[in-house]
Amino acid sequence: MKNRKFFITISSFLGIVLMITVISESFSKPSDKKTSTSSKSAREDKTAQPKEETPPILVKAFKVKKTNFEDILPIMGTVKPKAEIALKFEINGIIKKIYFREGDLIEKGKTIAFLDPKDANLKLRYAESKLSATKTSFESLLKKLEIYKQLFEVGAIIKVKLEEIELEVQSAEFQLDAAKAEKKLAVEEVKKTHLLAPKTGVLGSRKAEEGEFVTPTDEIGSLLDISEVFVEAGIVERDIHKIALKKRANIYVDAYPDKVFEGRIERIHPLVEGKSRTLTLRIKIINPKSLILPGMFSRVDILSVELKDVLLVPSISLIKAAKESFLLPIIPKHTIKEEKEEGTILGEIELRTVKIGYMSSDYTEIKRGIEEGDLVITETQGELSNKAKVRVISTEEAPF
Repeated sequence: MKNRKFFITISSFLGIVLMITVISESFSKPSDKKTSTSSKSAREDKTAQPKEETPPILVKAFKVKKTNFEDILPIMGTVKPKAEIALKFEINGIIKKIYFREGDLIEKGKTIAFLDPKDANLKLRYAESKLSATKTSFESLLKKLEIYKQLFEVGAIIKVKLEEIELEVQSAEFQLDAAKAEKKLAVEEVKKTHLLAPKTGVLGSRKAEEGEFVTPTDEIGSLLDISEVFVEAGIVERDIHKIALKKRANIYVDAYPDKVFEGRIERIHPLVEGKSRTLTLRIKIINPKSLILPGMFSRVDILSVELKDVLLVPSISLIKAAKESFLLPIIPKHTIKEEKEEGTILGEIELRTVKIGYMSSDYTEIKRGIEEGDLVITETQGELSNKAKVRVISTEEAPF
């Protein structure tokens, strides 16, 4: 019995193993067939499907054209006169009258103020009287000399007497000349009681009042020559390379908001001064109508460069390649295709080496490497490379 049970058990085990083997073989054959069929199908599908193209990169561009360009350096300054002349009397006296107020425009030769002329007139009258008496005495001696000459000729007097009268006449002549000079000085002193404008200009601050005693050292005011004026302003150190003598500038003042005054840099101080590291310059303005007055606040646009008929691109488009070498991402005009339906432009990128000229913060002059009609990439939504396809969604041009 025991042996019979053992056989059944082994037989059962062998039957199970045989069953598993048959089932395994039956499943493995169809599976291999299926796998082979699937691989073949996949190869056929791969061959049949076309390769997908990379969509063009969306960009914004700047259209290149020849234009004129001015780079402006804005500064602020204060108007100064061409010259400031201190007004003083040449003699002592009491101020009788002052004819001006601060800011008045006065012409050359007009009376600004005058002193009480009483003392000067007294001196003049005294000099005139002295001159008259001296002249009378001199003429009397001349007649006496004529008589003595006649007497000497007939032998009525000796030569010594004639020589004495000649010396008296010579002395009287000297006294007459001195009296004439004294009168002339008195006349000049009377004139000096009037203070006249030495040139046409604007009267500055008043420093004396009527009734005040003044001497030649006392200043009663100032005269400002404004036939030409200067705008004095400071330039920070980083902008010094943008200025030079004779460069043109446009000046604006609040008194005439719609008027532009033209000037040129006349003087540049040789020192950078102060904690702000500024350089002082003076801009000369011809002012024949005296419209611009000293002390006015002014805004100045210095034309640091003026370029005519040049090719410009936005400075942000340039890619620094080496020390003095720049690349520019452009769409050459021969690759540009317009899509009328979508209103966009298709093109092909070229990273081109260019030679630059003047460079400002906004625009750069390109001397070699681009042509009119080329498009320069200013913004992109992908990485740019040579021959990359792009779609231009908007273009701009230079605003000047």
